Amino acid sequence: MSSSIFRAFWLLCLLLICVTNAADYRLEGSVVPSHYNLTIGVLRNSAEPTIFDGEVSITLRVVGTLEVQQIIIHADTLDITDCWLLDAAGAQVEAIDISRLIYEAATQQVRVPLTQAAQPGRNYTLGFKYTGHIRTDMAGFFSANYVERNTNVTKWLALTQMQRINARLVLPCFDEPAMKAQFQLQIVRPNGYQSIANTKLKVTTAISQDRFVDHFEETPVMSTYLLAFMVANYSARGNVSEFAVLTRPEFHDNTEFSYHVGQQVVSAYGELFHSPYAELGNDVLQYASSPRFPHNGMENWGLIIYSDDVLIQEPGYSDDWSDKEFAIRIIAHETSHMWFGDSVTFSWWSYFWLNEAFARYYEYFMAHQLYPEFHLDEQFAVRQMQLIFGTDARNGTQPMTSPESEIQTPSQIAYKFSGIAYAKGACIVRMWRNLMGAQNFDTAIRSYLQQYHLTNTVPYNLFYHLFEHWPKNQDVDLVDFLTDYTEQVGYPMLIVKALQGNKVVTVEQSRFLLNKDDGSNATLKYTVPITFTTNLERDFYNLTPYKYLHKTVNVLWLDFTSPIDWILFNLRQSNYQRVFYDDTLREGLLLAISATNHSGIPVENRAQIIDDLFNFAQVQYVDYADVFRFLEYLAKEVEYVPWYAVYENLNTVAKRLTPEQLPDFRIYLSSITAAVFEKLGVGWSAQDTPLDVANRNKLIKWLCRYQASNCRPKVNVQFVTGHEVPSPDYRETFYCAASGADYNSYTMVWGQYYLENRTSEKNMLWAAISCTRDYETHYHKMIISGTESVEQKKIGIARMYEENPDLVQAIFEMITKNITELAYNFQSWSATAEVINDMAEYFTTREQQQLLKEFYDSNHQFFGESEALLSKSLVTVENNLNWAQTHLEGLVKYLADRNGSSCLGATSLVVVLLLAVGSMLAWP
Repeated sequence: MSSSIFRAFWLLCLLLICVTNAADYRLEGSVVPSHYNLTIGVLRNSAEPTIFDGEVSITLRVVGTLEVQQIIIHADTLDITDCWLLDAAGAQVEAIDISRLIYEAATQQVRVPLTQAAQPGRNYTLGFKYTGHIRTDMAGFFSANYVERNTNVTKWLALTQMQRINARLVLPCFDEPAMKAQFQLQIVRPNGYQSIANTKLKVTTAISQDRFVDHFEETPVMSTYLLAFMVANYSARGNVSEFAVLTRPEFHDNTEFSYHVGQQVVSAYGELFHSPYAELGNDVLQYASSPRFPHNGMENWGLIIYSDDVLIQEPGYSDDWSDKEFAIRIIAHETSHMWFGDSVTFSWWSYFWLNEAFARYYEYFMAHQLYPEFHLDEQFAVRQMQLIFGTDARNGTQPMTSPESEIQTPSQIAYKFSGIAYAKGACIVRMWRNLMGAQNFDTAIRSYLQQYHLTNTVPYNLFYHLFEHWPKNQDVDLVDFLTDYTEQVGYPMLIVKALQGNKVVTVEQSRFLLNKDDGSNATLKYTVPITFTTNLERDFYNLTPYKYLHKTVNVLWLDFTSPIDWILFNLRQSNYQRVFYDDTLREGLLLAISATNHSGIPVENRAQIIDDLFNFAQVQYVDYADVFRFLEYLAKEVEYVPWYAVYENLNTVAKRLTPEQLPDFRIYLSSITAAVFEKLGVGWSAQDTPLDVANRNKLIKWLCRYQASNCRPKVNVQFVTGHEVPSPDYRETFYCAASGADYNSYTMVWGQYYLENRTSEKNMLWAAISCTRDYETHYHKMIISGTESVEQKKIGIARMYEENPDLVQAIFEMITKNITELAYNFQSWSATAEVINDMAEYFTTREQQQLLKEFYDSNHQFFGESEALLSKSLVTVENNLNWAQTHLEGLVKYLADRNGSSCLGATSLVVVLLLAVGSMLAWP
């Protein structure tokens, strides 16, 4: 298709979008802003701030050919006291009686009627004086506090969060992303505080001895949701006129790592996009932390606000590998928004993925470029693609791009803030880059960012640049391909079959669904890129598509000159698809993956095969027995990425096994983890890589939870004889295992909990001691008689049975023996019902189901409205038992036969003999 035809197609689409816009929640567009002059007065005293004063003058222009009788803007929960309109020369057109203002709560709009119509093509200034609330719900302008460690004094700060549509809580404004303007900001604050904003501080002037005004430079042209400021008593690392990290003074020495990451990330993006940050239009970039924030970070242009956990790495508490990786990813994510979102912004919330897909993609791949030791390029497949596959295979999913007409109300806008925009979007971006080649992709992105700098875009604008730089030798309808994954929901499953003695392979497609009866459209087709390799060539890293399976083609035929032993599709799990192999090809892959060095099959593809098999078993395309038989290869697997896929999927099965079935599962788990446990053990060393640490952490959790491989005693020896505190990476896992090993270790961990003052560390230790198998003592002495919060006690109860799955029934019987005791302790039948409902999710036998029913029959009248939650738990248990009956029968037999017929080690043999003796003693 020629570029002119492509352009015409998308212009038609845009026209159709525009004519379907609803007018109720959207501004009319007859008046557009260009500049805001905003003054905010805050923190009149040292107590918690609750009210702020505001004054704003909005320079606006009447567009179109018609005069305007009223101006409609957004404002929510603001008390407007004055309103005026000036002409372009600054002369007053009229002082507007505020009693004439019309508030519409549903649309969060204010209508300003004019006695003299505003004329087309002319500029005006609309002004307001008002007061607003400094909120507590982390929206708009809100307060936060912290207790200063050295003085134990509570310190307050106030800060903003304007996204999604919260600028209207702070000032009357045109609160739509396409209504970009410049902002001139002044902050009035008391002595002892400082203010921070999107741009560089120009000058501070004094109003009185204890009150000052901070004047900031104009912002670039930007959307209202990116406006940001803080009033706090912070210290800075770096140059606040260029790049700095700002935190409360006691954390100043703990920001060196995040500061260094930020410097690297900003420089790397400037080089990648051929557009240095300073050339975007803002001289300053500041990272500021907050003890209270609704997200990990928010990409306000020039002032990125993060939660404390991102920017602060305290030695011995939050400076381990997992915390550093978290900081690297989030900093890479938010900083990328300076280009994707701030400079170039989606035109409406229905295209929100234009921001977040790229930010999530670079969160992993820019982070990998700078810190390759974390292997985030490999982890992307399991932590993003396999994660979002579950969402996108259900009826509750949504397309990346929604029609504008469907995204109008605040709740509809909130709907677009989903994993589809972030994780699926990043997967699709990764697929595009790998298919068209890194150089072509990077060139297209640079061109896109340069053309739309300081403006707004729709997907067509991006697609056009991708189209212009897509390799011309690929036989693909790009309009179909680009829209199939952005405007349609779901994803394809490749159905691969071998014919003619493995000399011919056929490929068909079908939409993968977890439940074909949930109302999802099972007939959707996609333009599917095909990449593969075989034992004849073993080229795992050529991601250029062999061919595209078009929506109108039923079957793709692949012919080979010689029979193949195995074939692997979707190399490095780069394309957004699952792959189902027939029995013959799956057996070939099992032999290949079990061979030396796994036949060179990359970790992403090993993880892909595992994740696909588990999901195919969930929908009964294969039996779980076949999955577990395939997973026997894991006895030779030591890499983290495939094991990550195992652990993420294994819990679905393990939770449904009965106490009688757990010993066979324990033996199996010990067997398949043999190589990785031998490599990693329960100790740690300075030579551990980040993935060694992550791998060991998950391994120990699983082995100790199911009491496999003598895990808890081994950890306990390390705990009792070790002389160093484990790194923060391991503490909860390590202390949990030790607490569950014996009573002495439990009391030692409890002692640390009792002496600990840090809230985060104390919460971790509480969760760890709750892993004890001495559940009666812990329940009565620590939960019923303890002083912890209700939420902490709920966590404590859950940890007891989650980490000791064989004790679920005993713990339930203990708690329900005197349920009023727990309800009295919680002072809440609702919280008590939540405990029972959560526990019921772990019931696996008809006996446990009967116990729950008897409890319900005898006690449901006490629970009031929460009785419905108890009733729901009965349904949950019935569904879970039915699922296990239909899905796990073959697996249970496989595990029993395997463990009964294989050459067992001494520990496994003892377990089997004990089970046999127990069975004989139970005979009449």
